[in-house]
Amino acid sequence: MAFPVTVLPELTTPVYSVVIDSGVLLKLTRHTSEAFPATVCGLILGLDANSVLQLTHAFPFPPSEGSGASGNDDASAPRSKANVRYQADMIRLLKEVNIEANPVGYYISSYLGGFFNQALVDNLVALQAANPNSIVLVHDVTRSSQSSVSLKAYRLSAQFLATNKSSGGKFSSEAVVKNNLTYVDILEELPVSIKNSHLGTALLHHLDSPTFATKGDPTSFISTSALAPNFDSLDLSIDPYLEKSVEFLLESVDDYYSEQGTFNYFQRQLGREQSKIQQWIQKTRSENTLRERANLPTVSEEDWQKHFKLPTEPSRLDNLLISAQIDQYCKQIEEYSSVVSSKMFAVQNSLDIHN
Repeated sequence: MAFPVTVLPELTTPVYSVVIDSGVLLKLTRHTSEAFPATVCGLILGLDANSVLQLTHAFPFPPSEGSGASGNDDASAPRSKANVRYQADMIRLLKEVNIEANPVGYYISSYLGGFFNQALVDNLVALQAANPNSIVLVHDVTRSSQSSVSLKAYRLSAQFLATNKSSGGKFSSEAVVKNNLTYVDILEELPVSIKNSHLGTALLHHLDSPTFATKGDPTSFISTSALAPNFDSLDLSIDPYLEKSVEFLLESVDDYYSEQGTFNYFQRQLGREQSKIQQWIQKTRSENTLRERANLPTVSEEDWQKHFKLPTEPSRLDNLLISAQIDQYCKQIEEYSSVVSSKMFAVQNSLDIHN
């Protein structure tokens, strides 16, 4: 089932950045955080103007049957029949109250950056076929709980879409090499900025103001700001997210070697069949020489296709997605380990003294 599409002008100005309203961000993060660790998704609405995609509204998709109350574990939920109907009803209701209701993509939740999969690619292919400026917002709940909000915007690159079109979605080795496609070329990341309303900006300034502890004593006060600094960053314990990222990295490496094993098996099978074909061609040539001498009809060398069948090459998309996921985990490990290492180096002398 495909997304309901809106007929767009033939010429569409490409967007190069994303601006998300703070209210949309709060709604999005609340949905994904409350459903954690389940994977959930929702639709994002907005406008693209002057090469900027402005996100003005968002709403979550309801949990699917069998996914439990915590959320929707089906990563392909945006294209399910129930959610397509739900999306159409919501857009109709939003238009009745004069709210901008132009679908420009969808958002998903992520656990430690694990979002590279076939469902993501299929959803974006369907969306970008209807609107080339469609995106997916990925909210990593675990990373957001540790530091600032981890929200990234992606779309399929033109290089990936060209490969998908030329290969008919099969991603053969020939198509991948021809289009010079690598795992870093699957998704194109767009810079994301957050826009606050005037009331939101005033609230942030209010949260950052100190509250006096003693009436009439301007020299004695405590800060009750929700954004006040704390000393959690001085904790020397090993980051649990670092350990989990390493664990996921090892699992992805195992998947990569398994995928490579499948492709290597295909190559061995292909080599054996090609060897049999060459032997058959050589034998046919010898027989044709004898037939010509005896004035008998010869056999075409192309008839090998009637006797042999080459094995089907497995899609290389899985290999590209796993490689991209490994790269994502490596970047996370580099980020986490840099913080842990700096703490350890900072207290190294103290630890040596105590030991």
